[in-house]
Amino acid sequence: MTPLKLQAASLVLLAAALRAVHAHGQVHSVITNYGTYQAADAYQAVDPTSPLRKLNTYGPANFTTPDITCGPGGNTPVANLAQADAGSLVTFDWQDWNSVHPGPVMTYIAECTGGCASFKGDTGNVWVKIDQDGYNPSRGDLAWGEEVIRLEDSIYSVTIPAGLKPGQCILRHEILGLHVAGELYGAQFYPNCLQVEIVKGGTVELPAGIPMPGSYDPYDPGILVQLYTITPTTPNYTIPGGPVLLPGGSGDWAQSEYGGGATSVPLPPPPPPTSISSLPPSSGTSQPTGTAVAKYGQCGGQTWTGSTNCVAGTTCTALNAYYSQCL
Repeated sequence: MTPLKLQAASLVLLAAALRAVHAHGQVHSVITNYGTYQAADAYQAVDPTSPLRKLNTYGPANFTTPDITCGPGGNTPVANLAQADAGSLVTFDWQDWNSVHPGPVMTYIAECTGGCASFKGDTGNVWVKIDQDGYNPSRGDLAWGEEVIRLEDSIYSVTIPAGLKPGQCILRHEILGLHVAGELYGAQFYPNCLQVEIVKGGTVELPAGIPMPGSYDPYDPGILVQLYTITPTTPNYTIPGGPVLLPGGSGDWAQSEYGGGATSVPLPPPPPPTSISSLPPSSGTSQPTGTAVAKYGQCGGQTWTGSTNCVAGTTCTALNAYYSQCL
């Protein structure tokens, strides 16, 4: 192969690799009542002025390791702090989150014992859940917390608990993608950490929380779950990490913002399963086979022996060589 052809092939491979690693995302900025704070991009140099702990990939964290604390490469304390008041709204801007990863959104807070510049938070029961949003079918297309982020300007807001005492804390905000959570260790967590100083507050102390890592069990029914089984008619889903311990606002910003009065059109019920015998005859190209797979269900991939036929309105889409999904 000539050098020019080698160079062209290398560029193709590089482009494919970049598409793969940029397929997910991160929080790019945070807005508080004191201003806007930018994050360093995972694939760029460290920003010494940012109060957000820098990730090293857009990909998910291994949720059984310390990566789950603040994301892959993201648990290096930084020098600066954002500022916010107790009872105020903090908005996380994911900027370009367009990966289809339906699932819940959770936000925790931890007190930086000894100051955030030396606090890692990867030991002890320090993480207190202040907001979570799971599956709310009354919101139609925005049923999952992740869908609120993906379809509504890539933002999610939380309220810092009213009356919380002033001091240095970390806000830990994450998306949990359940699109391949039917496989053990397939759940995808995307945590981001903001170092913040509570400037104006009261006397409220944080209660004991949960450890990170140590609280996300691979066999938790909220982590090992087939996404397609959670529907408007079977909506029961329990978010991992336990309940909201100290709510900021309602403890469910997305539901208070979009619930009840959602602007999205409710999803229609899935049609009755279609058997292979009712499919149109082949015209020289392969036809989908098997009963109809619900939206977000698996429909293909290497070693897949189930149905490749998606319900009306969805298409069997390859996410990788091993997993295709009805989207």
